[in-house]
Amino acid sequence: MFRKILAYFDGSPTGRRAVKLAIYLAGITGTDLLIISSINPIDELDTGFLDYEEDIEKGLKSLMEDAQESGIDVESRILFGSPEDALVKTIDAEHPDLVVLPLLYTTSRAFFGRGEPLHAKLTNIYPDRGISFLVATIEEK
Repeated sequence: MFRKILAYFDGSPTGRRAVKLAIYLAGITGTDLLIISSINPIDELDTGFLDYEEDIEKGLKSLMEDAQESGIDVESRILFGSPEDALVKTIDAEHPDLVVLPLLYTTSRAFFGRGEPLHAKLTNIYPDRGISFLVATIEEK
């Protein structure tokens, strides 16, 4: 079904849910999984760059352990820059069949508010590459 799944982890509960969905799908399809995160130093000035980087590393380590316990061939990377840049660079290099990400918004070309959803922008960048996008949202309880 899929050859490679790319999951994006932003450190949020929704980001964790997105990666958990990717782990599940990789497990039932026997697909390789690549989990990426990005750290944009400019965006993280408010939260404290080093604290944010440590949180991402801890979250990735935990998710990697979950995937490995499920017998999944998994790799993770932390890239520097915006989520959009990290995803485009990785999609171009790795050619995944499925991209799983939390609901994220880009800030480019947005004067007020949060801008357009990142998955909408990615589907416009890759309209005919045969890439499927799965967007995780906050789980209702």
